[in-house]
Amino acid sequence: MQSLSWPSIAFYCVFSIFVFYQQLHVKNFQGASQSFALALNISAFAGMLTGVAYLLYYGWSVVWWAPVVVFVIGLVGSLLGFLIERVVGSLALSVGGFIGWPLSAYFMFSHVPSAT
Repeated sequence: MQSLSWPSIAFYCVFSIFVFYQQLHVKNFQGASQSFALALNISAFAGMLTGVAYLLYYGWSVVWWAPVVVFVIGLVGSLLGFLIERVVGSLALSVGGFIGWPLSAYFMFSHVPSAT
């Protein structure tokens, strides 16, 4: 378990919450602004690609099985998102994702341990 970076995994959980709520907002979008809908779609898609790239990078630079563990911990950690949603609301999480997931992505990538 020394190949797991808990700070990186924690940022992945935060990242996953933001991306999940953006994807949920895209799915249930009922606004009139087509430009906001486009920005939301692009952000949610880029977040999904970033998440996949992170898991692949983690597996490549650490050990092959680690992304599976990180993904499962991310799913369990994302349950915290439902509690946060109760406090701030899903719209706030979705809009906050425009800054939240890129910032979380930076930190989750920067805390990936190097293979030794």
